[in-house]
Amino acid sequence: MAQDGGEIGRAVWMRTHSDEAARLFDVAESILNTGDIRGNKRLYDAFDVPCDDAPPFIWNDSVKKDLEAQFTSAMRLGEPCEVVYVPLADEKKNGDTKTIHYLVVRFAGDQVTAVQVVNRNRKSFCYFPARDATLVYAPDRKVVEVYAHTLSTRAPLANVLSKHGFKAPLSNRPLNRSRYDLSRFALSLRDEKPQLDGVKVERLYLTEAKALLGHSTDAVSLHIDSGAELHEVINERWSNHPFSQPGAILGVTLVADLVFDGETGETPLSIVLAEPGRCSLQGEKDLRLRQAGTQLLETLGVLKPLHPGSGVDDPNLVVQVARLLESATSPMDGFALAQLGIDIDRFEDEGIITEGDRITEKVVDLADGERFTVKLERCADANQVRYRDPFTGMDVILPAKHARRWKVHLNWLREEIITALGTALQGVRGKYVDEEPVFLGEIDIDGHAAALYFAAKMSSERQYTRVDTALRLHPRPVPGIVLTTASVPFPFAGTNLVIPIEDVVSSAGSKTAIDTTRLKVAYRHGQLAAMGGTSVSLKVSADGYAAVLYLPSKAPWRVTGKGKIIVLQRLVDAYAAGTHVNTKILMDDTGCLSPANLFSKSSPWKNYLAKVKGTHGWQLNLPILDATVDDDDDKIETEEAALIS
Repeated sequence: MAQDGGEIGRAVWMRTHSDEAARLFDVAESILNTGDIRGNKRLYDAFDVPCDDAPPFIWNDSVKKDLEAQFTSAMRLGEPCEVVYVPLADEKKNGDTKTIHYLVVRFAGDQVTAVQVVNRNRKSFCYFPARDATLVYAPDRKVVEVYAHTLSTRAPLANVLSKHGFKAPLSNRPLNRSRYDLSRFALSLRDEKPQLDGVKVERLYLTEAKALLGHSTDAVSLHIDSGAELHEVINERWSNHPFSQPGAILGVTLVADLVFDGETGETPLSIVLAEPGRCSLQGEKDLRLRQAGTQLLETLGVLKPLHPGSGVDDPNLVVQVARLLESATSPMDGFALAQLGIDIDRFEDEGIITEGDRITEKVVDLADGERFTVKLERCADANQVRYRDPFTGMDVILPAKHARRWKVHLNWLREEIITALGTALQGVRGKYVDEEPVFLGEIDIDGHAAALYFAAKMSSERQYTRVDTALRLHPRPVPGIVLTTASVPFPFAGTNLVIPIEDVVSSAGSKTAIDTTRLKVAYRHGQLAAMGGTSVSLKVSADGYAAVLYLPSKAPWRVTGKGKIIVLQRLVDAYAAGTHVNTKILMDDTGCLSPANLFSKSSPWKNYLAKVKGTHGWQLNLPILDATVDDDDDKIETEEAALIS
């Protein structure tokens, strides 16, 4: 067990040897996971401890019990969390050793089903895997770092540690929310001599770079060991290369040769930067190098502070976020953003959009329907561009930010609105969910706990079918609400009322994004209609040639053709009457003798229709399906192709 190379064996032994060893394994795993996410800005915030002398951190059973209760309350967890405390020694280059305090908050995630083999038999079991939120208190740096997947929980967790851990107030604003603009590295660094405090930059150069090759999945990397300037080397061998295109740069390794005040020798600093928002400086133990590197990136215009979540309770921002989420692609040009009414400056500060390439041409529509392509030129004012009007010959001035392509960070955009919607809830979700519909929590309406979900684009038939199926497969006793970005969505999904966000957003000046009073009124008006989703029903189109069969806890089944609709209607009527239908009566006026003749071999009709044992009759069948199905596969492909185009 002690031999080199036995790390995996030792880990397995630790995990399976005993309960105490398994607990140590969990602690080690938590610390390892913390290290993995430290460079990810989307998961990380830091809060300053504004005291002359950082307070000590004392750990005992009383503090542990108090913190666990307060963390459980702050994250609004249904089950108590567990706090694992691990002090780690941080050795400085001068020989000093400082203690860093790690608090790993472990709590139950969503239920997961797995399979184990017992006595050669496969057996399924359910469990709740632990999820982590980690707090790191570094007294020598006077900072508390929080790593959590959910944006809205980071500040509350830091405040709990501040109030109940060492009783010192923290700054209200996170220190290290930022983004990295790598477009600067599309130009040579040869003549760059930034002025830094307390340190002189002798030389800057790139040793490695990665760039896209005109496609989101194709990229090229370049590594140079000689220390030569990257652009000088590559320009001699490759014209119009991707490393000269600002929007194509995915990551770089920047090396700075530094001379600190009072020293004569050079100290090299290597900084690895990569999308999305990853920077190796977070793991730099030397405080001088970390500060110099941060200042260097700020001077180069690479490091730009952001303030995501600052508008979480701003109704105006939530409306704009919903509007952009409904129609966003990436990238989008500034003219399209302006047409949607998006505050480009605000969204850039939030980190939702990132500036890309300049747009050099614009199509202008004239009054007679004629269209002209005009060239956009820079103005003396860097905030403006202009073009010559082909009809009047006059210059037209436009904001420069409109003549830009903007990368839209769809995940950030989605996290922003889901976090904002959570302000209306009594109970907030436990984690960020990747697939829609997103369960946000519950809201008390007339004494009932109504579930609140979020799903975008609920006016799209394909999206509606996906969300409706998911909700029907997990029914709840009380109708819920699906908030959506669509202005005119499908009215119901499963047993839930679909409500546009714009209909229930608060008025300007309110302290919450969602007006809960308007939300409850809209819910009461549609509650009874939403309950219809719990019963068997057949929805027939206006022309009578298409229909959708709805069954409780079952995926909707869409069919086309009058004969099929007649058969399903007779079965639904028989279900309501508590009986079944004789085969001859069931197939009357369809031109077929049995369902097997009426439905194609690829049709899932056997999952919906069942023969009654001991009789010549048929009735509805109610097994649970895993996904929405359609009676006509060719029709699905045609519809999806039309939606994509």
